[in-house]
Amino acid sequence: MKTHGTLFTRVLLLSFYLILCFQLNAQEIIKVKNAKGDGVIAGRISFEDARNEAINKAKVDALRKAGISEHIASYEQLYRSELNNDFAEFFNSDIQTELQGAIKEYTVVNQETTTDPLTKLPSIEVTIDATVIKYSTRPDPTFNVKVEGIKQVYEVGEHLSFTIFSTQNCYLNIFAIADDYTCLLYPNQELKEVFTEIPAQQKVSFPFRPDLNDYELYKDSKKPEVNRIVLVFTKKPVQYLNHSGGYDQFTSSESIFSWIYGLTPDERKVAYQVFTLR
Repeated sequence: MKTHGTLFTRVLLLSFYLILCFQLNAQEIIKVKNAKGDGVIAGRISFEDARNEAINKAKVDALRKAGISEHIASYEQLYRSELNNDFAEFFNSDIQTELQGAIKEYTVVNQETTTDPLTKLPSIEVTIDATVIKYSTRPDPTFNVKVEGIKQVYEVGEHLSFTIFSTQNCYLNIFAIADDYTCLLYPNQELKEVFTEIPAQQKVSFPFRPDLNDYELYKDSKKPEVNRIVLVFTKKPVQYLNHSGGYDQFTSSESIFSWIYGLTPDERKVAYQVFTLR
């Protein structure tokens, strides 16, 4: 899914930066060194696939070393979801309430290719240093959001629109994850969009600006395109900054989830929708 737009604006970021710093200071930050993971190269599993699997296992090892050992299977499921861009099971379960921390950032400090002595298959072992955030809060049961109006199938040329109902005042970042690209969909600097507060206990229509109906859907391929929409609601205006800029605002699913889980659980709510663009 891609949308058309033409305008450009500067966005004031200082307040968002200060809020993010406050979020990080409210949680325990743990530095972990030499967390390890491995991945096997076999069949359709390429070198890059095996490397990604090794990194994800190293992330889980880092969480264990940081003292986050309960519900470790929830993290394994999250990282598997990242590999194949299939987040339906992850978001449609109770896993969100089980997460006790997250990998904020990591660096690969060593990578080796070896051969398993038993299977004789090549494998990759990765070692990372990671910064782990350990949550001091739990999800707020009074903060709930309902998204309605996103269809299962769209035709090229249709416009994306939907309604939002939130139990608390909040702000929104929207991400689009397709098979061949990932981007920040809203707010879009080229459309002169800045954060709009969503008022509590009211049904609000998106796009928020009455004069803006520019979320026209199009694609480059002739094949149907599966689009995954991740809607991140926050009680405070925390803007996602790790993107390419310009109209497209390209990013990666790994960066998105690192950002999401860097926010305290009581300050965020995540919704997930999937549709096909024909």
